[in-house]
Amino acid sequence: MACRNMLDSIRHAMLDALFPRRGALRALRAKWGAPGAREVIAASQYFALTRGAAPDDLVDDQTWTDLEFPRLFADLDATETPLGSQYLYRQLRTWGTASDIVATHYASCRTLQREAALRETIQLRLAPLDTLGAARIAGFVFGPPPGIERLQRWLPAWSLACAALLVAIFVLAWPIWIFLLAVGVNLGLILRYSAPLFRDIEQLKGCHRMLRTADALAALRHPGPELPQLARLAAEAPLRRKVHRALGWIAILYSPWVQSVAVWLNLLFLVELSAHARTVSRFDRVRAELACIFDSVGALDAAIAVASYLQCRPAHCEPVIADGPLLDLVDATHPLVARPVPNSLRLDGRSALITGSNMAGKTTFIKLVGVNLILGRTLGFCFARAATLPDTRVMAVIRGEHSVESGKSHYFAEMTAIGTFIDRAARGSCRLFLIDELFNGTNTVERLAAGRAVLERIGRDAQALVTTHDVELQDDITGPYDLYYFQEDPDVDGWFDYRLRPGRTDRRNAIQLMARNGFPADLVADALRYAAMYGGRQQPPPSAAGPG
Repeated sequence: MACRNMLDSIRHAMLDALFPRRGALRALRAKWGAPGAREVIAASQYFALTRGAAPDDLVDDQTWTDLEFPRLFADLDATETPLGSQYLYRQLRTWGTASDIVATHYASCRTLQREAALRETIQLRLAPLDTLGAARIAGFVFGPPPGIERLQRWLPAWSLACAALLVAIFVLAWPIWIFLLAVGVNLGLILRYSAPLFRDIEQLKGCHRMLRTADALAALRHPGPELPQLARLAAEAPLRRKVHRALGWIAILYSPWVQSVAVWLNLLFLVELSAHARTVSRFDRVRAELACIFDSVGALDAAIAVASYLQCRPAHCEPVIADGPLLDLVDATHPLVARPVPNSLRLDGRSALITGSNMAGKTTFIKLVGVNLILGRTLGFCFARAATLPDTRVMAVIRGEHSVESGKSHYFAEMTAIGTFIDRAARGSCRLFLIDELFNGTNTVERLAAGRAVLERIGRDAQALVTTHDVELQDDITGPYDLYYFQEDPDVDGWFDYRLRPGRTDRRNAIQLMARNGFPADLVADALRYAAMYGGRQQPPPSAAGPG
């Protein structure tokens, strides 16, 4: 059997070498539906360069990190090119401003799942952009514009003068030493200006390669449903012609027949430096067109990656975006949990206070809500049997971390985040907040008092999903909060069923769970006795000053 497998491998390798398209298709089909395996090279660069325009329309850094989107993005990123990877990252971090655009993206993914021949043809045509140079295009197009020194603007004219001088030597019999002197000047100019040339040339070549790829994609004709991304590429033909004219010298200079004599052309006529100076001086005029082309190519690649991700995850749906504050998830799951337990939640303008002990599933559940809301509003799908989402942003504080470098404690970092939540809720720029174990880094009395005041204030202006161990809040808190809990039973195997239940709970089983974890029986008995003492001594927290 091993010998036969080895012979099959050799046969496939030989056929792939003889027919490269066959090998490329085999590789594409092998990774279809698998998690992303791309090395994340500057995936956030496009987002970082463009994030300043509308900060309220972006998924903030803390929410992105606390909801574990870096892990989810790595699974999603099965793109063929760095452009697709960078576009997908930005798409995940930008709230969809129009539900029809998000729905169109999801419909495109479904079409790409069905139309395998079209999808594979697109992937093959994207392949030339899978280069390190392509990863730098975003910085060139969206970052600071490339510049040249004043003297460099005269290099094209000097290049023509060198050509005219050579003609004069042959036609008018001028002395050869004049041209040799010009060659010496050229050598000095090459040494002086090679650094900016090498800095920019790979990005310029990458831009031209992106243009050729866009042309090849726009030329695709397919009898099936039209993809809006391909239609957009076809409509951008006039933009590409304008950019082709601006980058034409780069295309000619780096063609194979010119490269064979490039050293002599550079030494005699400064061809590379002149082409670079001419192209960079015109580059600013076509940056907007290049940005459109970058988006169109990246959007198509990103849609294929999302289609691949959803191929082996059938439990997803297209959400309905509600006009009001309605959040309704039916059998929703978390995509990063290996064997997820589906849970449902419906909040129509109300908030949720969720209690339960550690490991019962509280934190995973509010992460589930946040992940599905962001996926639904950015990529157009949710991991649920059905979903209705409010037309709002979401912000989360799931875990606070002590930063030794910044000197910020857990409590101070959380307090800063909660202050931002209150401000955003009052301004109406965000109306859904996820809060895990509010003020967990302080003492019991102040935690209950401050937590109650904060939740009543946020609940007045927005919706909140809040987890807590403090069952006292179930009785004390006022405002539009529905009560939910996760149940644990330390007397049965499994301990937790991870099911969200409506209502209140007074169960405290953390100490009994210690017994199940092998703690000494006498230690557990002491803990239960001390708990009874502290419970009897516990005074109710000071009353908050009301919702206002």
